[in-house]
Amino acid sequence: MKHLLWLRIGLVGILFLLGAFLYDSLPESVPTHWGPSGLPDAYGDKAWNLFFFPFLILLIVLAFPFLSKLDPKKENYEKFAGTWEIFQMSIISFFVYVQCVILYLSFHPEVSITKFMMFGLGVLFLIIGNYMGKIRQNYFIGIKLPWTLSSEVVWNKTHRLGGKLFVLAGLLFLVNGFVNWYPLWMFVILLVLVVFVPIGYSYMEFKRQSHKVS
Repeated sequence: MKHLLWLRIGLVGILFLLGAFLYDSLPESVPTHWGPSGLPDAYGDKAWNLFFFPFLILLIVLAFPFLSKLDPKKENYEKFAGTWEIFQMSIISFFVYVQCVILYLSFHPEVSITKFMMFGLGVLFLIIGNYMGKIRQNYFIGIKLPWTLSSEVVWNKTHRLGGKLFVLAGLLFLVNGFVNWYPLWMFVILLVLVVFVPIGYSYMEFKRQSHKVS
């Protein structure tokens, strides 16, 4: 789907144009890092802030098409081609959103980044969660573990569970964007939920499948 590739490149191109347009308006030193409070705790040169991150996003956009071709299980990408495109678009759109938030906060360093990130992560997790169950075995996206890669049944079951957990986490991120309830702890708890629960489940499911075979 080359038109979607060009769309992603276009999104990054807008960031470069936006950076050039805002260059003279920004102060020479802009926020480059935000602490647990959501307020900036480090500053850097505006040129680096305006153009380096978009350049990294562009590299990711251009690298995505090659990942599927390098994957030892590249034939599986045809089975979830639409989902693969949605994942690429969602990830790049999230990065573009983050850069826009950074530009806004460069003008308003007194504003916390927390709510912006909660909303962005909420939408990203909801999208990923809704499509995670459609991912087929591969080495680049998904829950890639020895036991999920060795069993298609374990892979599919793990990703169906992972999808539900991602949706739950996405909803909680969105809610917390409004209530702002211990955002740092919320992030840690949800990260544990979407990472470690599927890992434990996949291992137990692999053991269960192994016992069924034996």
